Amino acid sequence: MTTQQQQPPQQPMYPTAPPWANPAPPPVEPAPPAYGTVTPWEAPYPQTGQLLVPYPEEMRNAARPTPPRWWPVVIWTFLFGILGAVSAARRANIARRGGNSTAPYWITWAATLAAGAVLWGVAAFAVQPVVLQQLEDGRTTQVEKNIRTDGALKGLIGVDATAVNCDPLSARDATGLRLYDCALTLDDGRTGTLVVEADKDSKWSVVRKKK
Repeated sequence: MTTQQQQPPQQPMYPTAPPWANPAPPPVEPAPPAYGTVTPWEAPYPQTGQLLVPYPEEMRNAARPTPPRWWPVVIWTFLFGILGAVSAARRANIARRGGNSTAPYWITWAATLAAGAVLWGVAAFAVQPVVLQQLEDGRTTQVEKNIRTDGALKGLIGVDATAVNCDPLSARDATGLRLYDCALTLDDGRTGTLVVEADKDSKWSVVRKKK
């Protein structure tokens, strides 16, 4: 016959602190740091507010320095052609270092180069006839002077001319010669005409009449 051991009865738990003692304080949580809450690593930057302007996105570039002006590129390119790229490159480099776009300077250079080529071509086409005419007028004047002063006329007719007025009869040919009809006033008071041909250096000779 086995005997069962009996458990002793549990004694009730009584508070050991007197009723007038202060209760235990609640656990104290650590205070946040003075610089605010730390954002977790790789978390998106919190947007705490926006600028009080109608278009806040336009303020992103407000701190950038003012880029160089583009209009000097027009002047340099128009006057010096392709060498205007030096001015465009220098200004584009300054703009790039300031965080601004370099496109306006190169676009200005290319557009001015194309426009300048057209304008200079038109000017050359319009001015060339005037320059050639001035050059030929000077050669005609020199022919008149040579007939009057080089002494060749006296060797031909025995008398010098006091006045010579020559008019071109034709355009200058491939060999550089041009015909002139010259009205002469001679030393003895007589007048006459003479057909001569002269080269680009105004060296003249008499054109013999064909029989």
